[in-house]
Amino acid sequence: MYEKTISELKELRTVASHITNLGKVMNKTEDEKLKELIGNVITPLQRSHANPKVKGKSTPGSLYNANDANIKSLIQYCKGYITIKKPEWQVLAERHGWAPKA
Repeated sequence: MYEKTISELKELRTVASHITNLGKVMNKTEDEKLKELIGNVITPLQRSHANPKVKGKSTPGSLYNANDANIKSLIQYCKGYITIKKPEWQVLAERHGWAPKA
């Protein structure tokens, strides 16, 4: 899910599409921290998309290079697990006390 999240942030999409696709990732993951971080990105996107001045319209763009602390936190979190090549199941298992056999 970490690679998928980064991929979704890099895609050129409208705000509505970003909300939808990040929501799908959030629904699929079992990583509560990842859910929280994605939620922190989606909520402001929803607010900006609902702005009467915007009227639900937006130009497609990538969120990956956005200057937003929530997006940067999400990217940093995902990249941390991508770099050490840990799948989501292993991250969750280790959080619950599992450790690989020595």
